[in-house]
Amino acid sequence: MHKIEIDSQLQRWLAGDETAFNDILKYYYQLLMPNCKRMVSNREDAEEIVMNVMLKMWQHRKRFEAVLNVDDYLYAILRQEITLFSRKKVLPTYDIQTCTLVDLVETPHLELSYQDLYQHYLVALEKLTPKQREVYLFLREEQGTRKELADKTGTSIHTINNHMNAALKVLRQEMRQYPDALINCMLLSSASLYILH
Repeated sequence: MHKIEIDSQLQRWLAGDETAFNDILKYYYQLLMPNCKRMVSNREDAEEIVMNVMLKMWQHRKRFEAVLNVDDYLYAILRQEITLFSRKKVLPTYDIQTCTLVDLVETPHLELSYQDLYQHYLVALEKLTPKQREVYLFLREEQGTRKELADKTGTSIHTINNHMNAALKVLRQEMRQYPDALINCMLLSSASLYILH
């Protein structure tokens, strides 16, 4: 199905035709899955994450009436879902009511790992070229869009994508000694930068 047809289906869905959502689901599922699978190695987990994105779209239909770029909006939701998933994998939780005092004392303190990860992240950022760092920080920390950055810097979106891909490659390489889930938390969520302070 082409983008023009999906835009038409979106309008039908927003106008109240719930049957149009079937085509929307198929289209965006196929669009989001490859991106999700690159960040989440397990296919079943990736499918669950993408379906969570589509469920949020269904549940919050009214929000989509004001969305100018549905693709970008869904990719942002996908990033949030991957971050939540990664944090669940990294951060074990315990019911404090059922833990004994000995259990609490022997529980590893993961904040030490995060502090170490954050320091490596800062060092890795310094290894980016100035342009890669500018693109990465604008898109991740300032939550800007590729189009905004392209307009601001007078470069093409293709060039922005190249810089971003190169930046992510360097960051992952520099932080390769950490588990993928930890790296995903750090690279996908700018909020993770502030948890550590």
